[in-house]
Amino acid sequence: MKRISQLDGVRGIAILLVLVWHYFTNQIVCQPKSFLSYWRHATSLTWSGVDLFFVLSGFLIGGILLDHRNTSNYFRVFYLRRVCRIFPLYFVVLALFVALSVTSIAISPSFQSLFHDPFPLWSYATFTQNICMSIRGGYGPRWLNITWSLAVEEQFYLFVPLLIYFLRRRILLPVLILVILAAPILRCAFPGFAASFNTPWRADSLLSGVALAVLVRWHSFVTTVQQHRRLLLLLFVAMLGGAAVMTLRPAPFGAFNHSWLAGLFAVFILLAFVDAEPRLGSLLRTRVLVWVGQISYGIYLFHEAVSGLLHGALRHSKPQIRTLSDAGITISALCITIFLAGISFRFFEQPILRFGHRFQYSTKPRREASLEPVPNAA
Repeated sequence: MKRISQLDGVRGIAILLVLVWHYFTNQIVCQPKSFLSYWRHATSLTWSGVDLFFVLSGFLIGGILLDHRNTSNYFRVFYLRRVCRIFPLYFVVLALFVALSVTSIAISPSFQSLFHDPFPLWSYATFTQNICMSIRGGYGPRWLNITWSLAVEEQFYLFVPLLIYFLRRRILLPVLILVILAAPILRCAFPGFAASFNTPWRADSLLSGVALAVLVRWHSFVTTVQQHRRLLLLLFVAMLGGAAVMTLRPAPFGAFNHSWLAGLFAVFILLAFVDAEPRLGSLLRTRVLVWVGQISYGIYLFHEAVSGLLHGALRHSKPQIRTLSDAGITISALCITIFLAGISFRFFEQPILRFGHRFQYSTKPRREASLEPVPNAA
């Protein structure tokens, strides 16, 4: 598959949702029944930007694995490219946290939320901090609390390549559906903090994307979708209405909230993939939105640290918006975050990505046992 620019636009929307949630919805301090309180209520579902990232990641990573499952260097190339994409910037951010943790900044009340009560360093180094979060029942320091989703993705990278490699496609889709259905059952049986951060509890989002990747590789499925675009749009609007209900009532679908969002975002990605709605496709291909999607990894890793440092330096407190001046600090943090992410992508991430893509999937198929009978000596 060639790169589809509107999927970068989908990624751009995902990171914008995350920014609205962390920079505005969570930071605003206001009186009940004020205009700002209604704004907070209206944007209370923007936390689902991470769910959109999960579904999109499952779709893209699942597609890569499906397209190369029969190559002889399937695992080697996949993991080398993932390391080049995820590790360098992540460990730079982690190293900055460790370096500042031994300075006076870390013990200053102004920056307490950024450094307070970290998990063991080995958990961040091994992408198991989400497990520590569920055990302790806390998020850890603001600088690194967003990295739980990276831990979920890295754990996803461990088992999904095995599923795709060893299961035939006719078996793969039913297995994916079973695991997707098991996730809300897990959330019902074992609710609480673990249900938000542990990979099996969040498998419906990631594997919905993988299931969609399987489906769009069936020509008959894509043809049917293209012939019934209006029905697909109606389905998207109906599911969007269900999401709107989530902003009015807390957890209206209970343990199936994440499942509903996974379905909504899978339909959204399918709309983008088949370009079912020209106006939506034009929006998703907007140059700025595509660019924001391309630098979204840096934005995600930087945004909490930048906000905490700026508010701590200028307001001597954790990030919060009480006045227009506070809002100006948050907007400044947003601009600095985007600038840093753009610089990082251009001069740090892109060269490493180009290096990673030097590792090419082999054109030589993997060796499999022959099904033909062995001729006898005669």
